[in-house]
Amino acid sequence: MSDPNQIRTAPCPRCLLCGSEGAALHSDLQDRLFSAPGSWSLRKCHTPACGLIWLDPMPLAEDIVKAYAEYYTHGDPDAARKFGLVNRIYRQMKAGYLRNHYGYRWGPGSVLVRACGLLLYLFPLRRGDVDAEIRFLHSMPHGRLLDVGCGSGEWLLSMKERRWQVEGLDFDEKAVATARQKGLEVKTGALEQQSYPAGSFDVVTLNHVIEHLPNPVNTLKECLRVLKPGGKLVLFTPNAGCLGHRVFQEHWRGLEPPRHLHVFRPAAIRRLLEAAGFKRPVIRTLNSDYVWRHSLRVWAGKTPGTRLWGSPLVESFVTYAFSWLEQGFLLASPQAGEVLAVQALKPSF
Repeated sequence: MSDPNQIRTAPCPRCLLCGSEGAALHSDLQDRLFSAPGSWSLRKCHTPACGLIWLDPMPLAEDIVKAYAEYYTHGDPDAARKFGLVNRIYRQMKAGYLRNHYGYRWGPGSVLVRACGLLLYLFPLRRGDVDAEIRFLHSMPHGRLLDVGCGSGEWLLSMKERRWQVEGLDFDEKAVATARQKGLEVKTGALEQQSYPAGSFDVVTLNHVIEHLPNPVNTLKECLRVLKPGGKLVLFTPNAGCLGHRVFQEHWRGLEPPRHLHVFRPAAIRRLLEAAGFKRPVIRTLNSDYVWRHSLRVWAGKTPGTRLWGSPLVESFVTYAFSWLEQGFLLASPQAGEVLAVQALKPSF
């Protein structure tokens, strides 16, 4: 009798984006993060203008849910809120930076707050965190924003406070229920199932979602359809061409088999956007101490939520050492960051 928890698969030897046959990259990988069953292998497209990485064999669409049985879909257990004088100063710096750079004018607008915002330029790692938190979106009061994969809605709530009109959707029914309790308009299921009218939104965002999708081309085509002419797509996804992948190889956190079905590098994400019909993409890479920290844990055989070497101080020191190393490396190789941050526009004609 077959195991009902086993994830069924089908061969997937060719690249989704260009049709090239992939070369074996990593083999016999286990899910050391959330204990999904099976042994997994990855292929890499050999076309220089693509370079997509994908699972082969690929989980069947109807069995993918089994890979999430023990998965926490939202929230970082390391992201405990900190209070005190240092954090209050940081919040003032952040508020001033968002006011100066992105035009968010809620809250205090004193000269001191705006000056504090300039100080954030002295801390590039923290400034990058703030840019990613706001998803590079400039203020658009009453602009309509859809977050695909919104989880329990913390980010949507923060953008609602910044005067966006927000909506979201997610596969996780429990997360959707939590978001609705916060007064947010959130739906359950895939974007393609929602039947939003064409041209509904000014912005559509996908934060670490595209790598989980069996057919990301179809999802981005639907994003294009529901955007207004000139509307913006913003997405974040692990960067297969990053420094961390070179260092950790099969232990790199961004691979995450079997949940990450496709892992992109800049050339591959550009090809994906073109296939979906987007124009004028801006593709940058970001440093991520989260990815460094969790890659170290995977390499050391640790489970989520456990500390490397049992000491938060040692782990933080090593993580930030790697992060600063990458920050310097990015000066010479701007595409080497752990995360791809992508913006693209729907043609206005």
